Amino acid sequence: MGGGGAAAPGSVGLIVPDARVAEASAALGRAGLEHGVLGVDHGDVNHQIDIVPASVAKGLEFDRVVVLEPAQIVAAEPDERTGLRRLYVALTRAVSELDVIHSTPLPADLTATSPAA
Repeated sequence: MGGGGAAAPGSVGLIVPDARVAEASAALGRAGLEHGVLGVDHGDVNHQIDIVPASVAKGLEFDRVVVLEPAQIVAAEPDERTGLRRLYVALTRAVSELDVIHSTPLPADLTATSPAA
């Protein structure tokens, strides 16, 4: 990315496992960051930062996306294939920039050096 200075304006989507929406919202609140929560807010306020449960990310687009805990997004689905599809959707919502934050190992399909058969 570019040099110093203020961050460029634009929309930010924080895509999180559904079970971690409240935790993410509380963390942003403690940091003093105004934000919305898709699926909870009524859409009457336009926030620069939106917390997006992974299950509602399909069809959305943000200038910048942060995906939190990809392995948990995959594990939250009834089977791995559905979970990987959900994760693919989350990872493809960014127009300009994508960041992935994880404390648990990434799903093997994200770290493989050759395509799966």
